[in-house]
This record gives sequence, structure tokens and C-alpha cells, in this order.
Amino acid sequence: MLSINNITKVFNKKTVNERVALDGVSLHLSPGDFVTIIGGNGAGKSTLLNCVAGSYLVDEGYILLDGENITFQKEHKRAKYIGRLFQDPLKGTAPNMTIEENMALAYMRTAKKPFSVGISKTDRDYIRTRLESLELGLEDRMKTKVGLLSGGQRQAITLLMATMTTPKLLLLDEHTAALDPATADKVLDLTKKIVAEHSITTMMITHNIASALECGNRTLMMEQGKIILDIQGEQRDGMTVEDVLKLFKQKSNKEFDNDRMLLS
Repeated sequence: MLSINNITKVFNKKTVNERVALDGVSLHLSPGDFVTIIGGNGAGKSTLLNCVAGSYLVDEGYILLDGENITFQKEHKRAKYIGRLFQDPLKGTAPNMTIEENMALAYMRTAKKPFSVGISKTDRDYIRTRLESLELGLEDRMKTKVGLLSGGQRQAITLLMATMTTPKLLLLDEHTAALDPATADKVLDLTKKIVAEHSITTMMITHNIASALECGNRTLMMEQGKIILDIQGEQRDGMTVEDVLKLFKQKSNKEFDNDRMLLS
């Protein structure tokens, strides 16, 4: 489904600030895989998602999605079949537009519907039904500007917008990190529900090791631009945070020292 083949990304080439962000990364995802990605700061997690989304172009290697080579495809073209959420709840929605307007734009874009003046009753009913699935009462606030909502509400709407029509791939870049714990749990539960209902192939970066083991069917750990752990199947079942840290030490010959992740 998604095939990442030996990709490399280097920033500030041939300068004193040169940094290898991705170093020959290869990864294959089957349809319906839900992969969680963990690692310290600068490990290459967000760069990997940016290369898949088209925000960055790789320096070497290639990326196939559903058999199509998208290595050098523009980001806006990939956005038609790749859904994406960011850490910042302010991204992904237009604050001065209503909930209804934001969702209608996402629906028309992803469903390849022609843009028209106004929103049809059929589309409005569909949007209302999708909002009801969030169980946040937002179906009764469709005329409310998104900028007036809480961070958790905005992130929930962004998640819904990214999956209005089932994307080939969903990319989640620490999409609950900026939320308070209770709201983060709610958004994470919504994420698992939507991904499971539609069997969406998903890559999710998280700073919470426990969440990484609870979500999806596979967990990757990155370090210095490489994937050093790929945990799945029986090995992953019942694995604890302490088990992951031991594996990290075995693979990298050092202790994991990212306080943000260890204290989550």
C-alpha cells in the first residue's frame, strides 16, 4: 500500500549546519496498517511524515502509494488522498469560517465535488451526520465560527475533515500533544474509532510510549534518521514501556533520555 524505499533527506547541504534528517529509511505498510512512531527530538519522525505528504522532497530513494510513484508529486496533489493532522489545533481549519463551511470545503475537495455557491441540503445533512458521530454536540453549532471552539473541538473537526471521504493514508503528527490530558484522550479515542471504522492506513507520531503501544498494530522507534525498532505481532502484544526502553538500549547502546516522553 505504502512503500518507502531507501529515502534520504539532508538539510543545509555542504554547510557547517548540514544535518542528515533521514538516513536510508525503508518501510512498507499494508492496507489498514495503523503504525505508531516514537523517538526523541531530531530522530526524523516529522521529517518522514513531511516527505510522505510532499512538504519535503527526498534527496534519494522513492515513495510509492497504492502502486503510484509519488516521490516528486506536489503536496497539494497528494492532499487529495492523504489526510493529515498537525500538533497545533489552529492548523487545518479556517478560523473565520463556520464549522459547516470548513467541513463543506473539505468534503468538496476530497470527494472531488465541484465548488458551488452555498451548501446543498444533502451536503448539510451529511455534514450534520458526521458531526453527530463525534458526540460533542457540534452538530447543533454548525453556524459557529471554528475560531471560537476549544483546541480539542478544533482538532476533532480537523480529524473529521481529513476523513470526510476515506483517504488512502492518514498522517497524524502528534495531533494530541497540545491538548490537556482529558481532551487528548477523547481525541485519541475518536481517532481509533474513525480509523477502525474505515480501515484507514495510518501513521501516527506520538510522544507517549504507552499510547504508541495501545494504538494500532505496529510501533516504530526512530533514532538519528533511522528506524531502529519495528515492533509488531506477538512481540508487541503485552509489551510495556520498560520493554521498549530495554530494546532501545540494546539497539542503540545507550539509555533513552527524552524527558518529555519518559514523563508522559
